Amino acid sequence: MAHGVYKRMPLRSRKSGELLELLKSCPILMMAIRFGFYLNKGHFMKQIFFLMAALLSMTVQAQEYEARSEFFFCSLNEGKTMEDVVAQSEAYGKFSTDMGTKYAQAILTPMHAGVTTDYDYILWGTWPDGAAMYEEWGSFVNGYGGWAVGNSGTAPSEEAGSCHRSIAMFNTAVIHNRIPMKERDERQPVQFTQCSLKDGASMSQLHAQAEKNKEKMDKAGFKGWGIHYFFPYLGFEDVEYDFVQMNHWYSYEARGYMANNWGGFLEENPDVASGMQLLVDCSNTNSYVSQLIFNNM
Repeated sequence: MAHGVYKRMPLRSRKSGELLELLKSCPILMMAIRFGFYLNKGHFMKQIFFLMAALLSMTVQAQEYEARSEFFFCSLNEGKTMEDVVAQSEAYGKFSTDMGTKYAQAILTPMHAGVTTDYDYILWGTWPDGAAMYEEWGSFVNGYGGWAVGNSGTAPSEEAGSCHRSIAMFNTAVIHNRIPMKERDERQPVQFTQCSLKDGASMSQLHAQAEKNKEKMDKAGFKGWGIHYFFPYLGFEDVEYDFVQMNHWYSYEARGYMANNWGGFLEENPDVASGMQLLVDCSNTNSYVSQLIFNNM
């Protein structure tokens, strides 16, 4: 949970059997759907059906793990620097440790991210699951103020930034080629791209294609990279994409190697690109520098 001064997809190509089983296992969701039909609220129903899609992606698709993430878009307060932001995040990490919550936080700063006049940095928090998410939220709203007063030597007395927009998302780790910790940079490159499934395509197909691509990428020598899919959860309105794909690299060396060799790789493996093009449309790619401040998960 970020702290500061705070100034929210459609379902595609799901088998009816999968949906039925999901509804049977989620009576609260079924009640919500009935209530939505009663109110005849189109936007409400769109969010419900997206939630069903996200839940399906978590339960029936191949994946490495599933977590939840939050993103706060923040601007530096007058006289404050990114060093102050890091110090504040480190202090919150100590609070999280004291409270025993399972939470990690990174700071994203724009690298090639288009217009960024409304924010200077993004606080990216992650929990391993929903229970941890709400436990950490609860510790923040009920306990951080008192902890900060009692730990004035640790917690900064003034907020480093003001956060104007916040969202929460389901975070699905899809594929990775990991490298040893000693080979990883402290600050790493990440890219976020908005994607939508094409008509008739499914997340099952997308995951399968990603696995096929990984096998070929591993053989081609690409190391130190990963892909996540983020699905909207809270804080969104009128979303025009199905999910956000995050590509990340553990070092700038790994990023540079892929940049220099990607074109030749696609020439030798044209089905890597064509296979994805049959399934998804992706656009609006932005890049950031990611710095993990603490990890209590």
